[in-house]
Amino acid sequence: MIWVEFKPREELTMANNNRNELMEPFRQFISQMDHLLSEKTGNGLLQSMDGFFQNQNLFSSFPIEWEETDTHYIIHAHIAGIEKSMIEIDISGNRLTISYETEERRTANQEKGTISAVERRKKARSFTFSQPIDEENIQATHENGLLTVSVPKSKKRRISIR
Repeated sequence: MIWVEFKPREELTMANNNRNELMEPFRQFISQMDHLLSEKTGNGLLQSMDGFFQNQNLFSSFPIEWEETDTHYIIHAHIAGIEKSMIEIDISGNRLTISYETEERRTANQEKGTISAVERRKKARSFTFSQPIDEENIQATHENGLLTVSVPKSKKRRISIR
């Protein structure tokens, strides 16, 4: 048996109106979001986000070569165009980090005024050594865009048991 309830047209209209009233804030929100994302500012925002994640240089680092001898770890970092005063070498435990930051300033004259932009990029490489290192005797040289870091291995100590 199928049960069908008959509602006069007026009750259906009232029910639809109540449903429409409940949905109105959501419709307004969706309309505002559509408007925001379709305007130039919204497209500019989305395009700049796309550009941010598509920028290949953003997360890149500099090339290195790594070698290990019986007594040292030797790291060669290719960082052409970077002055040695801009390079930082930090040590924390068995971890060594080489980093530098560049800054590029651009200025463009337009009819409405001058636009200035500063772009800063920080690049870093970190190395974790499998053996203890001799922090006191690490040496670094910088010549012709090649940074060479020589990290001596620490001599193992034997502890006698009493």
